[in-house]
Amino acid sequence: MFEIKFILHKNITDMQINEIINIKSISWPYSYESQINWIYSNMKNEDIHVLLYLDKFLIAYLNLIKLEFTIDGLAKNGYGIGNVCSKEKGKGWGRELITNTNLYLIQNDQIGLLFCKKILVAFYKHFKWKEIKKKITLSFNNEIVEAMIFNWDDDFQNIEYLGKPF
Repeated sequence: MFEIKFILHKNITDMQINEIINIKSISWPYSYESQINWIYSNMKNEDIHVLLYLDKFLIAYLNLIKLEFTIDGLAKNGYGIGNVCSKEKGKGWGRELITNTNLYLIQNDQIGLLFCKKILVAFYKHFKWKEIKKKITLSFNNEIVEAMIFNWDDDFQNIEYLGKPF
């Protein structure tokens, strides 16, 4: 049976951080020190770790980074989805993770943004994320990423996000 946990960064335990790094290291071959430095340098207290467990073992992870951005010049808040990874591919764990994250965003009336490789766009579209690459202004090179939005149905001309990648 799956169990999903949404844990504020300020409440994460060292044991959970170690579990997260073990999962992230499968997808990204960075050293333990590099991973831990990234977590503590980039995540703020109000950011959220999303952990998916199966039979009490962590099997998938992502983080929600609290963001500020504008939509057609109006200030908005939401979450950036980052570091989506799982222990194994093809088991449906990504589906479970994104489905629960989407539900969290809806229940908390939050907009989601994500940046991904082109090959992943179809996966996220399956879960009602919408492509916005041509309608987003970023403070970093957006030539190598696709941009997507969730939980925003109104038409818009431009989103501006001036923060760093997440």
